[in-house]
Amino acid sequence: TPPHIKFPGLAAVFLVRSLLRKRKGNCGDNDNNDVTANEPSTGVELRWDNITSTLNTKKTKNNNKGNTSDADTLNSRVILQNVSGKARPGRLLAILGPSGSGKTSLLNVLASQTPNEGNLTLSGSLFRNDVLVRDTKRGREASQIGSQAHRKKVAYVRQQDVFFSELTVRETLTLSAKMKSKSNGSSDSIDESVTATLRAVGLSECADARVGDQKKNAGGISGGERKRLALACELVGDDSSSQVVCADEPTSGLDAFQAERVVRSLKKLCAPGAVDEATGKQSPGKTVIASIHQPRGSIVSLFDDVCVLASGKVMFHGPLELVAKWFAAKGHVMANNVNPAEFLIDLASVDVSDSQSESKSKDQVDKLCAAWRTEGSVFLAARENSFAKKLADTAASVSPLLKSLSGRGGESFSESRTGKVSSPVRALDGALDALTKGNARSTTKPPGFFAHLRLLTARSWRQVTRDSKTNKVRLLTSLNSALVFGSIFWKLGVKQSHVQDRLGLLQVTAINAAMAALMKTISSFTSEKVIVDRERSRGCYGTLPYLIGKLVAELPAGAFFPLCFGAVVYPMCGLNTQDVPKKFLNFAATIVVESFAASAMGLCVSAIAPTPEAATAMGPAVMVMFIVFGGYYVNAENVPFAFRWITKCSLIKHSFQGLCLNEFRGLDFESELRGDTKHGEEVLERLGFGNESVENCLAKQTNVLGFCYLATLYALEKNAPSFQAMGSPATEAFMDAAVVVEEPDEEYEESVDPDDGVQRVETKDTEDDAERTRRLNKFVPTCNYLPKRTTCGNDHGAQTIDAP
Repeated sequence: TPPHIKFPGLAAVFLVRSLLRKRKGNCGDNDNNDVTANEPSTGVELRWDNITSTLNTKKTKNNNKGNTSDADTLNSRVILQNVSGKARPGRLLAILGPSGSGKTSLLNVLASQTPNEGNLTLSGSLFRNDVLVRDTKRGREASQIGSQAHRKKVAYVRQQDVFFSELTVRETLTLSAKMKSKSNGSSDSIDESVTATLRAVGLSECADARVGDQKKNAGGISGGERKRLALACELVGDDSSSQVVCADEPTSGLDAFQAERVVRSLKKLCAPGAVDEATGKQSPGKTVIASIHQPRGSIVSLFDDVCVLASGKVMFHGPLELVAKWFAAKGHVMANNVNPAEFLIDLASVDVSDSQSESKSKDQVDKLCAAWRTEGSVFLAARENSFAKKLADTAASVSPLLKSLSGRGGESFSESRTGKVSSPVRALDGALDALTKGNARSTTKPPGFFAHLRLLTARSWRQVTRDSKTNKVRLLTSLNSALVFGSIFWKLGVKQSHVQDRLGLLQVTAINAAMAALMKTISSFTSEKVIVDRERSRGCYGTLPYLIGKLVAELPAGAFFPLCFGAVVYPMCGLNTQDVPKKFLNFAATIVVESFAASAMGLCVSAIAPTPEAATAMGPAVMVMFIVFGGYYVNAENVPFAFRWITKCSLIKHSFQGLCLNEFRGLDFESELRGDTKHGEEVLERLGFGNESVENCLAKQTNVLGFCYLATLYALEKNAPSFQAMGSPATEAFMDAAVVVEEPDEEYEESVDPDDGVQRVETKDTEDDAERTRRLNKFVPTCNYLPKRTTCGNDHGAQTIDAP
């Protein structure tokens, strides 16, 4: 089969495979639409129970003396241990703790974006408005939501704030909004959404400024503005897809003023939005969860709730105003005018300066975590009882008014989504749902393949054309190389010594074109891949439209610089002057196609390499192998059989072969001695290129180019961001206990200690302490910091919780 047949066949196979995988993925997501679409208008509440994450390190052999067993042992490190809690809409939950306490790991779990690692085990339960989030592959019931659907409904702001440096802030947000918008979304509505988001995060003043790249000192916006831009990119577009916001240390690396501005932007998201005049609905406040590192006092005052992690365990999880009372009851009094965050981190930290301090601090952390696990839920429930009573009285007085407004009977408000209401608060929720029900959601679909292709091509084109510094450097480098080569090989003649000079010039020409394109692609794509992986994890677009758009946008620049090199080298060196237009076109086409092939190889290497440093090391190493087998140093006929496949894959060899065929065919040399080379065809025969043609060499380079692009597609899909599936709890009965707790057979009474405010449980019989502790612990480990199905409230609104 001719070589040019291979690429279309491979492309067709890959296209069919991609379509099948996309169809399979769409089928897996369809059953999640109804679950997420029926979320209440009061916001999204996240609840997590007994989250446990364990990292299993590599096996080590046990070679201790006196032990005859050589069996391997597996070392394990607990990252999260039985972490439970709740995040409510309209409130900012701050996750505090020392470094290594599990803050980022917990956020990954809540966003269903824990990286999939073979040595990591994850178990527990995550609920979204009381709907269990479960991985698709594990099988789900109709009342459950898939982790992929939940992942698309969470705005997750990671620590890495990498963007396309040549785009402006407004263009970055507009592109993100168009990726999320529905197919019928007008440009005016998108512009309004972008403008509103810019105003919400405080980026209106720098909306038209270039983002820039701080790592390369390329200017642009400041660090705090980049953090807020990362937040805005997650929030812009469809509001229903970002009712939950998770931010991983959004203040790291910022000064105190910029850090406070970022946190205030998060706090604004908790406030309810304006009432829509068309529907009469008020958008609820978002559920915001953020891990904060070393916040100052003014930032702490913005927190509604705090979750303190210590060595992967919960030390406290509840309203900020209850921190001082809880720890005072445990013997740790917080002094006046002390930053609560510093106080909490000091308690949660382990002092490793010496063995005695380490042992003492570890014991303190273990005691505080154990105390919260056994008494925390009871403590919070006791504090919320007074608010619950006030809220119940308010709801009872408002219910008749809501009934008259809605025009429905009293029986209509005796039902809720789960059945009969158990309190006036459920009646209030049912009335609000009834008043706002009936407005159907849009059934339009997100942008398709061609819409993504158009957007991604425009983005890549702006990035390439606006990067004036890089383009100037590439142009100067190409012209400098051309002038150096032209000076060395000035006006080559037809003497016998010029045969070797021509071969050397053609070889360095092939190497220069390939290395320039390879290193440029590796340096740019390694940073760009971070953005692509982040956007693909949100399901913004597929790999195929991204690569096609990138290829189309870079075609002009990829062809311009080799053409500039060839336009200078060819006349200066006095290459083949027979039929100059045709010879020059063949020369230019060969190095241009080689440049495209080298760029494709750079994409392939960057997609395969795990880190940018590895890609930078792999690229030149692969190119050196191609140079060795490029036809100049080793004749193709003398290559060992085991390495001949490298010769067929070497783009240097195909380029060098095409340049030689174009140069030596039809060229005659002066002959002075017997055995001298008279005709250029003799040179081609010695190199083993006599039976080839320039067109065939171009076709082979095209095959290498196509193979590298297909390998890049495969590597990006195979190495696409994958996330850990959360394992089920030990037993379903154990999880059921987290929702409904049965009272013991014996009678007991509850009381609140006036000194520390902790609710005590005392039995009326002669039950011993061990049995009473065992019975109490049946439900305490699985309770949230606000248990379910008991009505309570505060100045931030109503909350339904479990009573122990």
